[in-house]
Amino acid sequence: MKIQSPALLSLVNKLIVFILRMITKTTRFEFVDDSLVRCPFAETGSERFLYSVWHDSVVAPIFGASGHQTVALISQHRDADTIEEMLKAAGLGAIRGSTSRGGASAVKKLLKQAEGKHVVITPDGPRGPHHKMKPGIIFLASHSGRSVVPTAFTATRYWEFKGSWTSIWIPKPFSKIYFLVGHPIHVPEDLSREELKYYTELVQEKMEELERKAKLVFTEKVSLADDSIPLKNAA
Repeated sequence: MKIQSPALLSLVNKLIVFILRMITKTTRFEFVDDSLVRCPFAETGSERFLYSVWHDSVVAPIFGASGHQTVALISQHRDADTIEEMLKAAGLGAIRGSTSRGGASAVKKLLKQAEGKHVVITPDGPRGPHHKMKPGIIFLASHSGRSVVPTAFTATRYWEFKGSWTSIWIPKPFSKIYFLVGHPIHVPEDLSREELKYYTELVQEKMEELERKAKLVFTEKVSLADDSIPLKNAA
């Protein structure tokens, strides 16, 4: 049932955020290999990135640490009202907008709101398909000059809540959460349709690679050193 009262919605979201904070305070974090130096709450100098995070794993980066230097880009659709309230309750900035509508002027507006901050984007949203990259994040990278950073997260034990097109997993108390943060992928300006498709598929590939490594991390030491970015063929 959708909560109509803004006051009640705010109270419910604050309660949910409190519970999630208490759970994550009991968990341990492990940054696989050198992922820590590229995570959203690390010191990255003046460079700011676009972090690609699948919908089902957003809890880990939101509650992974305090002192975020990030804002999350969320849909303008009414269904995202609850998400915005939860992000605010968690102390994470939220920007309502689209990575694919409005052209260059819309991109400039988004970046002005996110000035000095990293931007976290769920590229398989707002309505799926599950773990399917949409070109919006590539469009934004091309017009902003910001590189795209693929990510993956997993935990030794977690609950999984099924939704209409995706699920969301929440780590269980006293579990270990693994953070895998890939290398930045630079996207050139003024992409052709073919180039947009190429970089969309490239980020999809890197996200899938990190997902596979996340599944293996429990049983063997996985290195991100081989996560090299193939050169694009010359036109």
